[in-house]
Amino acid sequence: MALRHRRPFPRLYRGAVWASAAVLVLGGCGLLKPRPKPPELFIKLSPREIPPIVDDLRGEGLEKALEQSLVYLERVRDFRPVVLNERSVDKELVLSTLRHFLQRLRERRLDARTLAEEFDWYVAKNPSGEGSGMLITGYYEPILSARRQPDDRYRYPIYEPPPDLIRVAVERFPAVKLDPVGVRSLIGRVEGRILVPYYSRQEIDSGGALVGKGTVMAWLDNPFDVFVLHVQGSGILRFEDGVERRVGYAASNGHPYVSVGKILIEEGVIPREEMSLQSLRRYFAAHPERTAELLERNPSYIFFRWVEEGPVGSLNVPLTPGRSAALDPEVYPKALVGFLEGTLPDPRSESSAATAPFSRWVVHQDGGGAIRGPHRLDLFCGTGPEAELTAGRLKSPGRFYVLLKKDARSRF
Repeated sequence: MALRHRRPFPRLYRGAVWASAAVLVLGGCGLLKPRPKPPELFIKLSPREIPPIVDDLRGEGLEKALEQSLVYLERVRDFRPVVLNERSVDKELVLSTLRHFLQRLRERRLDARTLAEEFDWYVAKNPSGEGSGMLITGYYEPILSARRQPDDRYRYPIYEPPPDLIRVAVERFPAVKLDPVGVRSLIGRVEGRILVPYYSRQEIDSGGALVGKGTVMAWLDNPFDVFVLHVQGSGILRFEDGVERRVGYAASNGHPYVSVGKILIEEGVIPREEMSLQSLRRYFAAHPERTAELLERNPSYIFFRWVEEGPVGSLNVPLTPGRSAALDPEVYPKALVGFLEGTLPDPRSESSAATAPFSRWVVHQDGGGAIRGPHRLDLFCGTGPEAELTAGRLKSPGRFYVLLKKDARSRF
């Protein structure tokens, strides 16, 4: 009975006791320790470190590319900010940067002084701490012979996303803790009541996992051409009646991309310095017995959709040859403009060693399974055989500089 008449703790005192206990318990477990500061991936340049600005395309296509980025930004609703060192780059900062850059372009004022005074410049750090180390590769839009119905020759399918393909947006589940550069979505299918990984390339190609399930868009006559289409992400299909239709990336099976070229280099079949799309094509033509085995060692599989205007990148806007670039969207803000320096294959030579320097403005308008981290950039080279010659042999070191409009206070 004495306990029933015992006076309870005052409310404020009780709150303090429980708060103190929580701090002791959680602090002891390490749950309240501050999260480690993420490493700075970029170096901010001083005005003296900004490179000489020479656009080897002489401005061609730049305004169009910038306008396509603005189209994307004005309609996107779920733009994910990127932290560039300690500066949060959100949609509004990207918009203001692009609008200001486009205004200066139209005024013909992209001179060294304006670019230094009105924009901050950043370059990715090397592991050594210096700013360089970008690997530049190329991609293109192939033109491929196709049929609407299969026959003895045209028997390799291109699929639309199957109806049982499911994407789980992990970021919509608050209880799931995400690493800042971690997995944002899961791709799979439901088996019973469990989400399991979607079929791999081997299960689809050799195992027939999509027979009777997937919607075939067209049929090609060469499995390597199907693979090229998957790697490039878009293409033009030329049918027997002369009609041409464009396809673009719609979805993937969620499996990691494995480079077939890297496998052949490791096997000693093709020397690293001679690796190119053209050397891969020659090897597969000479060794058809290895085609299935080699291609299926890359479990990633791509599904397509019909596209009226394009090719389109991951921002769902048309790409501009020589201007649109694929970068890692977890590192680089989508749609942003930057300056690229590197070397391109010499179109007058078949040797991969024959290159010529280039520098130009490019815009982040695409992504790719192999484009991960701050030191990878894939340059869109155009459509057709000539673009293939450049894209297939492009693999060179370079530098990519990110531009952000300066904060008004930092200009004074």
